Amino acid sequence: MFHQIGYFLYYLICFIIILVLILSVTGKSTGIREKCADFLLVLFEWAATQTVDENLESELEGEEDDSETLNEDEAAAIPRKRRRASGDQPLIARQWSNVIENKLSSRGSESSLESENLQEPVQKNSTVKILVNDTLEFVTAGVESIIEDRVTNRFKAAEITSWNFLSRNKDVYVYINWKLTVIWVLGVIFRYCCLFPVRLLLFTVAILTMLITTTIIGYVPNRALRKRLNRSAMLMCFRIFSRAFSSIIRFHDKQNKATGGGICVANHTSPIDVMILSTDNVYSMIGQRQGGFLGFLQTSLSRSEHHLWFERSETKDRQQVAKSLQEHVDDPTKLPILIFPEGTCINNTSVMLFKKGSFEIASTIYPIAMRYDNRLGDAFWNSHETGYFAYLMSMMTSWALICDVWYLPPVTRGEDETAIDFAKRVQKMIAKKGGLIDLEWDGNLKRSFVPQRLKEEQKEAFYNYLTRTTSICSCKPPNEEKLKKLIEGGLPEVFDETDNEHDQNAEKDGCHDSGHSSPEEGSQVQSAKKRVARKV
Repeated sequence: MFHQIGYFLYYLICFIIILVLILSVTGKSTGIREKCADFLLVLFEWAATQTVDENLESELEGEEDDSETLNEDEAAAIPRKRRRASGDQPLIARQWSNVIENKLSSRGSESSLESENLQEPVQKNSTVKILVNDTLEFVTAGVESIIEDRVTNRFKAAEITSWNFLSRNKDVYVYINWKLTVIWVLGVIFRYCCLFPVRLLLFTVAILTMLITTTIIGYVPNRALRKRLNRSAMLMCFRIFSRAFSSIIRFHDKQNKATGGGICVANHTSPIDVMILSTDNVYSMIGQRQGGFLGFLQTSLSRSEHHLWFERSETKDRQQVAKSLQEHVDDPTKLPILIFPEGTCINNTSVMLFKKGSFEIASTIYPIAMRYDNRLGDAFWNSHETGYFAYLMSMMTSWALICDVWYLPPVTRGEDETAIDFAKRVQKMIAKKGGLIDLEWDGNLKRSFVPQRLKEEQKEAFYNYLTRTTSICSCKPPNEEKLKKLIEGGLPEVFDETDNEHDQNAEKDGCHDSGHSSPEEGSQVQSAKKRVARKV
């Protein structure tokens, strides 16, 4: 009996491996993963409605029997126990942080410029008044950032709207009812006893296939033949890798895909991004030199194709990479280079600041937007908490990996456009296409403290805000018309009433006939002009 079951499992696994290899070579799919994913999503939606503990319901019924005077409104006010879903609302609404951001942004400058073009006077307030009014807003915004800021949250796993029966997505297990408990136990058995062994075997086959094929292809002397063999081998290997995670990848707008040369830039969530994109196209890689298992993969890839691995902390490495990139881009026969300008992994809720390096080299960029669906599994890699191998194991024990990829039309740098502006424009396009939040914060804040430069930029932004909205002093702006008339001929009617009549007559004479005025009259005129200027 046990021998028969063993033989059955052996032949079943062999059949699955052979089927996956055939599908990987041909680039086809049976559609089984998509159907299973749809079933799981329906199951999760049903589970989201099962939020009340049965024991709590019985307790509430007992309380209702004991208190006959309890009306419906009071009963509705009784707190019900529910499971803590990771999709709860944020801790704070960040109202004042958004107000301050809008005030300090360039939108205020643009609006003021539009009003100037329309020749509409801009009413400016006293600087002291603005400072007093804004102090509370700045203090409140600072407290909001201390409680929950917009940067460090991007380096943590994103929240999901409902529990997907993965214990890693819950801080503490809370009993809901026996139905969900049974489903969770069955899910654990299925993922660890059925899916994980098959996926681990597929992953091992992909590693061995890549190691063998890249070694053999590296010895092929003919460059054109080596390039064709490398393309076929890489597509096959990465498709096997993707099936080791039950990946469901949907590519959009394939007509915009880069075919040869150039630089492709994409938002970054995890090292699996390379695997996702390489199932549809072949790229030359560039990135931080890694150690361990990820370093082993980098070495294997470099045997059959030219890739650039560097140390971010070494200045010489960065200079050499910039030179190699320029040579690579100028050669249209080489593969397109895949770059992640953010420089670090973000939790796929936003796009952070793109580094300008790749945008200085190439005048044409091929943007790629990636968006993961974390309902069946979160692809984000927090390198500070989890090693790469442990991350791969967690992905293999998830339900599936769903990702949408959009190929955007190539973008050309403008004649008067700087590399920084070019990078920001491409970043905004990727964020908009992927439905992500566009942030101008540097991803390196994940590894270091806020540099002094950013603090100075905030101070400068606040000063610019004051110049737009205030006169930077408590004085009223000068009256240009009165000042002009004063210089031309004088305005005795605006003089102080305390001036004596002799001074007024002398000033009138001096103003109307300055060519024949005496030195004393001239000094009186000058003092009168100063008083007028002070009043104006």
